[in-house]
This record gives sequence, C-alpha cells and structure tokens, in this order.
Amino acid sequence: MPDPVESASVTTSARIVPEPLGKSICRECGVVQRTGAPFLGTGSFYEEEYASYYERPGTERFHAKRYQQLVEWMGAHLHPQFKFERVLDVGCGQGWAMDAMASRYPGISVSGVEPSRHNSAIARAKGYEVIETRIGDTAVGGKFDFIYSNNVLQHVNDPRGFLSDIAELLDNDGVIMVTCPDGARPNIELFFCDHNFSFLPHNLADIADTLGFRTVAWSSSRLNPALPPAQMLLLTNNRLYEDRDSLESDTGPRDIDASTSERRRYIDSARHLRNYLSEQTAGSAHVYNFGASFWTSVLAAYCPEYWSRVKGCLVDSRDSTVAFMDKPIVAVEEIPSDGEATIVLGTSPATHDSLIDRFADGGAKHRVFGWNSYFSY
Repeated sequence: MPDPVESASVTTSARIVPEPLGKSICRECGVVQRTGAPFLGTGSFYEEEYASYYERPGTERFHAKRYQQLVEWMGAHLHPQFKFERVLDVGCGQGWAMDAMASRYPGISVSGVEPSRHNSAIARAKGYEVIETRIGDTAVGGKFDFIYSNNVLQHVNDPRGFLSDIAELLDNDGVIMVTCPDGARPNIELFFCDHNFSFLPHNLADIADTLGFRTVAWSSSRLNPALPPAQMLLLTNNRLYEDRDSLESDTGPRDIDASTSERRRYIDSARHLRNYLSEQTAGSAHVYNFGASFWTSVLAAYCPEYWSRVKGCLVDSRDSTVAFMDKPIVAVEEIPSDGEATIVLGTSPATHDSLIDRFADGGAKHRVFGWNSYFSY
C-alpha cells in the first residue's frame, strides 16, 4: 500500500516516528498488516510511551462520553438473561471503560490489565485492581464471567494468540467481547503505525473459529453515529447465545479486490491532501489548526509543509493542556482579530461542513476551510 510520506508515520499517541507507514494488504483475505517496519509492540512503546494518548485538550470530557456510549453498545448485545459478576477489561488504559461499566452494572467487580505504567497507575488510583502487564505475560488470578477488550486487537503482535490468552481466563459460560476498527469502511485507523492490523469482519470470524467457540456474533457501530467506525466480536459457549437472530451477522467474505482498491485510495488521499494544504496555506501570515485530535496528528505527520506553518492549535475552551504536537494550544478568541488568519480544520472530515457553517454564523472574518472532499466518512 502507498506510504503518505517516505520516512515518517504517526501513532495514536500522537508520536511521529522516523519510519514509513509500511502497510500491506493480503489479496487473499483482505487483512492489512504493517510489513515495512517492525511492530512497535515488540519494544517498550506501550509500557513507556503510550500515556500521551490521553494528553490532549478535552480528553476527560471526550473519553467519559465516548466510553459510556461504547459500553451501552456492548451492553445492547449482552443477552438479557446473562448474569455476570466478575469482569476483566483487557487494555483498560486509565479506566474510562471500567468507570462506565461499573456505573451501568452496579455491584459487579471489574478489574483491568494494562501495560502502560502511567495509565495503569491512574486506573489504580481510581480504586480498581489493575495488573500492569500485557495479557499472557503474567498470571491473572481466577476466571471471569465477562471479558472485554476495546481497541486493543489492532495493536497486538499476534491477534490469535491474544484472543487465546483471553479465552484461558474465561469461565465456561462466560462471554468475550472484542471491539476494534471496522476495516470494511476505510477510515483513519489505516494511518496509524501502531495499528499492526486492520481487519475485515470475516477476518475476525476466521480467527475466532479456530478458538473452539460455538458461537461467533458480529456487530457494527455504523448505526450509531456517536461511535467511530468499529466492529464488535462476541465469543461464547453459553447456550443463551445459540439463537443469533437478534444479532447482526455480516462476517462473510466481501470483494477483496474492491476492498483493496478502496483502502489504497484512502491512504493515497493523504498525499493529495498534503499538496492541497501546502498550496492553500502558502503565503498566509497566521495559520491555525482547529482541533487537537487524531486527525490533527495525521495532518502533522503527513502534511509536514502545512504543519510547519501552523502557529497553534485552536480549541473552543482551554484546559490544563498547553501544547499538542509541539504547537501551543490557543483559544479561538485569542487569535488576531485583523481577519488575516487562515484556519484549517484539523478534525474528522465528518464535522467540516457544520464547523464551517458555525464559523460563518459566528461572523468570523478569517478564512476557514476544510478538506472533507478528500476522504469518505
């Protein structure tokens, strides 16, 4: 697959690494894998350098809401007669999903596994039992009724081994839920070098089928616009789940050639966007990037000429965060009022039309533009 730039890529923790994105796609099964550079997970990246994932403006507000919605989505696919008490969050981060889980299901005991030293310490400070490790590296005591893992599978070195290690901790009638980006719809996941894999739905089903579970159910978040493009795999041998009529089932192989073309075009769009932003900001006296999100980190890594011109990242309201990717955080009202600023939207393409309207309705004199025509969403 094409590299957006030759010698740089970016992680979900907003770290630019001096290595190409280096991803390839299998023409037989459609799975995307990073092949042009080593997996970051073979070193200490997740233990030592992943804390910055949370160091963005508005993180607490964003994650609290996001994980509430994610837990609601998972809960909607748990059988109403399935009772659970002991819950394990694999890759729990700072405990946002555990907060939402404990709030939705009072009385449960929820524990976590998390490799990041910084993030596991924060989760423990909230009162949770968190083992600082990668699943499979250290014994986790006992069995669990319900084990879930959100947005970890794409990061691991061995997806099947990861799921097998989780299955070892599951009670006989327990349930495993795993969520990860939905590779059936090309999206921002493809741009991150710490995403070792991108899965089509049938890729997940193929992995799960080798683990000895009787039932594999699949669900997509595409009907919930509040969630990013994600898919959820449910694995269990609990007889309550023998009737799958109430669950989506869309894990059959799709046209791999069409999927390959879509994903290649999506990544290649970054090269065209690089040229566009470079041309559009050339000669601008004051260039500001609106936002400090995942998409901003993609622009910083893959549109370097544009990023070198950015004076700061605009946000609606400040918090304690003072900088993002070496650019100062600037409140919208703090930019010069002379009307000579150029504001580039550094948020999800899905938000661009509404943001442009918002700036126009607010009487902004500055030039405000997006680039959503380059990406489907």
